[in-house]
Amino acid sequence: MDIFLLGAGKPAHGENPTALKSITLDQKVMDWQLHSFEKLTSANRIHYLGGYNVEEVIQQYPDVNFTVNPDWQDHGVLSTLLKAPFSGSPAIVSYSDTIFRQETFEHIKAIKADVVFGVDSQWQKRFSKRSQSDINAAETLKVELDGKSILAEFTGLIKFSEKVVEYLNKDVDIDFGQGLLELIEHLTTKSFTSQAFDVCGQWAEFNSPHDVAKFILGTKAETLARLEPRVKNSIIGKQVSFTVRQWNVNKASILAEIKSTFNTTKLIIRSSSKGEDNWFSSNAGGYESLLNINSADEKDVLTSIETVIASYGEVENGADQVLVQKQLQTVKASGVVFTCGLETGSPYYRFNFDDKSNSTESVTAGTESELRTIIVNRFGTEHLQQVEPKMVKVLLAIEELEQLLGYDKLDIEFAIDHEDKVHIFQVRPITVNHGNYEIDPDTIKLSLLDAQKHFKRQQTPSSFVYGEKTLFANMSDWNPAEIIGTRPKPLSFSLYRELITNEIWGIQRAQYGYRNTQPCPLIHSFSGQPYVDVRASINSFIPASISSKAAERLANASLQLLADNPHFHDKIEFDVLFTIWTPQLKNLAAERLTPYGVTQEDIVELQNGLKQLTRNALTRLQVDTASISQLSKRRANTLTNKLPIADKIHLLIEDCKQFGTLAFAHAARAGFVATTLLKSLVASADLSEERRLEFLNSFNTVAGDFEKDKFAHAQQKITAEELTQKYGHLRPGTYEITTQAYWEDFDCYLKTENSNQHTHKTVFEFSAKEKRGLQNFLTGLNSSLSTEELQDYLIKAIQAREFVKFEFTKNLSAALDLCCHLGERLSISRHDMSFLHYHDILSLRLNIITTKQLREIIQTNKNNYTATHSIELPALIKDQADFYAFERMDSSPNFVTINRIEAEVQVLTSQGQRDLSGKLVLIEQADPGYDWLFGHGIAGLITQYGGANSHMAIRAAEINLPAAIGVGDKLYEKISIMKKVEMDCANQIIRELF
Repeated sequence: MDIFLLGAGKPAHGENPTALKSITLDQKVMDWQLHSFEKLTSANRIHYLGGYNVEEVIQQYPDVNFTVNPDWQDHGVLSTLLKAPFSGSPAIVSYSDTIFRQETFEHIKAIKADVVFGVDSQWQKRFSKRSQSDINAAETLKVELDGKSILAEFTGLIKFSEKVVEYLNKDVDIDFGQGLLELIEHLTTKSFTSQAFDVCGQWAEFNSPHDVAKFILGTKAETLARLEPRVKNSIIGKQVSFTVRQWNVNKASILAEIKSTFNTTKLIIRSSSKGEDNWFSSNAGGYESLLNINSADEKDVLTSIETVIASYGEVENGADQVLVQKQLQTVKASGVVFTCGLETGSPYYRFNFDDKSNSTESVTAGTESELRTIIVNRFGTEHLQQVEPKMVKVLLAIEELEQLLGYDKLDIEFAIDHEDKVHIFQVRPITVNHGNYEIDPDTIKLSLLDAQKHFKRQQTPSSFVYGEKTLFANMSDWNPAEIIGTRPKPLSFSLYRELITNEIWGIQRAQYGYRNTQPCPLIHSFSGQPYVDVRASINSFIPASISSKAAERLANASLQLLADNPHFHDKIEFDVLFTIWTPQLKNLAAERLTPYGVTQEDIVELQNGLKQLTRNALTRLQVDTASISQLSKRRANTLTNKLPIADKIHLLIEDCKQFGTLAFAHAARAGFVATTLLKSLVASADLSEERRLEFLNSFNTVAGDFEKDKFAHAQQKITAEELTQKYGHLRPGTYEITTQAYWEDFDCYLKTENSNQHTHKTVFEFSAKEKRGLQNFLTGLNSSLSTEELQDYLIKAIQAREFVKFEFTKNLSAALDLCCHLGERLSISRHDMSFLHYHDILSLRLNIITTKQLREIIQTNKNNYTATHSIELPALIKDQADFYAFERMDSSPNFVTINRIEAEVQVLTSQGQRDLSGKLVLIEQADPGYDWLFGHGIAGLITQYGGANSHMAIRAAEINLPAAIGVGDKLYEKISIMKKVEMDCANQIIRELF
């Protein structure tokens, strides 16, 4: 028997032919089809009839026979079929985007008719909530089944007898533009016998990916029943399951079965609805599941079952199920595992669990604040032992379930009992459509291997830094994760390096009095993600006056301190290093560093060096930032010049470095000195925290000026043009070309209706006690400044940080605008321009590369960025194992989707529902009880507690709603007082907008 797969047409989504679409990480549609045909025929009799991108299929399946239809775009599917190399033997024909079970082919083979074609009588309800558009697109026909004429869906599966094959080998008198249904009708008119075969829903079509999950798994009750007798690495408790129809007909019998099965114990009665477990809408937690039901209390069991059934609402045929199981009473840990990345389907296991509360539902309900999240790459699962040994048994159980089901996109609920046995409660398909992400496992493997090698190479220190090893962090020093995101596009990443982290950062530190680490760059790339070289950062904060031996001990001590306390990674200047002198320095340094080998003599050297550096800091601000005044005139000259666009971009960026970002690095350092000094006054009780905040609110920064000017515009005292001229260069992603500048959308960014919200600043005066505290600081520093001069410095340093940034970003924003214009000239979209590196533009300017090569670079970088999006890395990388397995730190929210939004913040309180449309809503728990939020047009969601696998994470992913789940107490409090926020889930950024 010959097999012919029809795969000429272009799929509706994605670039690959449907035959190459992934069912699992290592199994494609073509693999499933080839396996299905194993008992039917030999491999050399399988033919693929292709057209669109058929070369890709040939490359991956060279042993299959191929016939190419060059006219596939001009004619229908019948044109492709009639080019098939029929041998005269019976043949089976199938679309290349459908999958069936082996038994289906065996049934069809046994039927004697000349033409046997597969239909589906359950087509309208084969999978829950099939969209009306998908139903309308179905190929349907009237057929006779069991003596009745019904409308059924044609599956694209046909068997032809030898006689039909002989006929098809001749010139068939039928329009090439017709389809297979027309061919069946045509053959019937030629006196060939035909018969429909009902597959009864046992097939799946890849234009509806949620169809596949139902085809493979079934409901949770069906899945658990299939798995229970087969699992060896876990325990699946006995169950009693039944449909609503069965319950309505025979309640007494079911209650008796429950009693005899479970005797006297606590039960959990779960929903197992047909509408609960499909690809796009799991409704996880959407129906009732009741715990602690007494099996001996028949009335309690009956009432609970009725409650679960009532949660289904109106049901048409009673096919929804109820699942009754014994409830596990005591657990050491419980949680949920996703067997792929929730957002993209990437090759990761994500463990979200609770090993503190002994609850079996704290993860899914999002009620526990101390949930743990561990990420494990499929290509390095052996490293889980190092991160959390007790999860190794869970992983073995999960891997067994994947093998038994032949499916690896699962959502699995588990628990570990006090005998260390793993219990499986639920197995569901991941409910997010990953069809838009073409993930190549080999690309991810190679990228991680390259990242590992780079990490290893960097462990050997250069001649300019001390430290036996280095760590890498994405929120240390110049905070790349905050500024450009964890997954910046190439242009954004390269501009940040060019403007600040290649040279400027080190030049500023050396000028300020710290060690000269040049030419050591600050930021490295691991799989396209930015990481600070912590050793270089630490060295750059050691005063230049310190001896080499002391500097080496300080560097090694600081590195080990961070390695022992990884949660310090985003606050190393506060909890690890000492970068300015304060009265508390000597005692704190001794307490913090002497356990790591730093001597008292080293601390004296450190104190003396920082005293000198801090004294100088209080008097050098004006000189350090003076260059910023030249930037405006030079920018105007550049923009009005008739130079080519690429030359203007180059001049703007070079000026930005020379006159802007170096001044900004100095201003940022001065701002840090000022704020640290104020906090030290609070620590010494010379200033209260309330008074510190009052002082900070007593003067305007650029942000305050912005609010004042918007207020003036609302009062018609400033024109829109004036407001745009002053603030139009701002953009939420300072380095990101794809984000709009404020001038591009005045109403969104600059217009305000809240004309009564601006408040005037009050004059602040330090009290006599506070002035004594300032004077004590100056005396200890051996500074000749007066307290009034110090107060003036504190204000100007904090203002300078914001002002100089405001000014240098005018150059950067103008350069990005010109990049857009350059893209228009070259017919390259704004989005595509973001995939260039800055030096690609310089190479084009110097005629080193052509426009054609530029487009090739863009495509290559796009492909690489797909891997960057799919790869998960920790906030702090300490060793090579961290590239494959790590635990998320408390300060790392679980971002859902890769979307970016800007929205006003609305904290949901017990005061009742408000107008939430378009708001970024904050709630405490990731609980199913908040599902009503999704019907109110919210722009995004942030929860204080909850993990990556909690109910709200699942629901947000399903409806493509940007969310940050489980941001923790500190970040939640910070966001709750913001007015308007940018949340960029892809780059894991949450920041306040002006």
